Amino acid sequence: MLKKNEVTLVWITSLGGLLEFYDFIIYALMAGYLSEQFFPGHDTNSSLLATFATFSVGYFSRPLGGLLFGHLGDRYGRKRTFAATVLIMAISTALIGCLPTYHQIGIWAPILITLLRLIQGFSIGGEIPGAITYLSESTSKHQGLVISLLFTALVNGFVLGSVVHSSLIEWLGADAMAEWGWRLPFWFGGVLGLFSYLVRKHFHESPLFAELNQNKQRQQIPLIILLHAYKKAVFIGILLIVPVAVSMSLLFLFTQSYLTRLLSYAPEQVSNAGSIGIVISTLLFILVGWLADKHKSQKYKLSLMVSGSLTVSCLAFPIFSAFADFHFSVYGVMLLSSLPLGMTTGIAPLLLSTVFPTSIRYSGIAFSYNVSFAIFGGLTPVIAMTLINTTESLISPSYYLAASGLCGLLACYLLQRSASS
Repeated sequence: MLKKNEVTLVWITSLGGLLEFYDFIIYALMAGYLSEQFFPGHDTNSSLLATFATFSVGYFSRPLGGLLFGHLGDRYGRKRTFAATVLIMAISTALIGCLPTYHQIGIWAPILITLLRLIQGFSIGGEIPGAITYLSESTSKHQGLVISLLFTALVNGFVLGSVVHSSLIEWLGADAMAEWGWRLPFWFGGVLGLFSYLVRKHFHESPLFAELNQNKQRQQIPLIILLHAYKKAVFIGILLIVPVAVSMSLLFLFTQSYLTRLLSYAPEQVSNAGSIGIVISTLLFILVGWLADKHKSQKYKLSLMVSGSLTVSCLAFPIFSAFADFHFSVYGVMLLSSLPLGMTTGIAPLLLSTVFPTSIRYSGIAFSYNVSFAIFGGLTPVIAMTLINTTESLISPSYYLAASGLCGLLACYLLQRSASS
């Protein structure tokens, strides 16, 4: 059972993460509208592909943000990074809602939205790794549970975005959403981000970092130490996050436009089903995190990750086959989709937090986590659309999802070998 101070710590840390994740993924939820406003094309597939390419740009700037904020977090403390990351996210998100469209300023519209996506990615690159680092260093008995609660809040930023999206569709209608209503979720996210910035000013420093600081054991340039002495740990960290990044991006971000624009599902139905699937997956986060705390052995935690990675690979083809077969309810398929995400996200971040020592932990987590999300998560929509266009098969994204589960299995194998050597 969590103590009162631990509950407060998780709440304060996770609130900002939820709002920042909402700001980041609202772009994917609005992709159908943004493709018409900023990337008009001759056909739906090309327009969506351009929109998702810009979505991926936000992922590519994450490693840069991770490097900077990881360095600052390891050099000067965890606390100072949080306020900066969420403030940058709030401003860039609100500005997306203010942008003129392609029909108003031409080529400058896609250029400006791409720039703001870069800034969003830069911000979130320091946010989530910092939260993982901060929580893992602030509690010893319930690390699995508190980190799973963090990701429960983070991913529920998607639910918040879906609720805002579906509510606006119901209140404004499809025509108003396409014309000007798409701006409202970005303004809403900016306001929430500013609120989170005010909350984060009351953070206290991580106890483990405070001890390092007191003993003058901080690294001068943590990134150099990381890349020189911990190459294998970085590689393992990247592989650990691959099934999380792909499951999240493919099953709950890409599918919003995939189901509505390519398979002609009703937008309200898809949005609601996605929200329900996310809620179920977060319950799995908590269950897996709680199970991880029941046994302290690394071997037991690795067995949980192996189970999750196998689930990702085994369910990939059935999920996309069911999407393409209209005899199945989209609600049922989204519930099935919650299993791969829930079983990997509940354990992978916890394992990642154990890979690096305290003096370079923020940098190590930030670099591994963001590189994985940039390469494997950020490219997910583009790879999925490319697979569909190349194979002319609507179930071909399942190949990519299955491969991500194999990456998780390889990470477990390498971690086990490292532990026994």
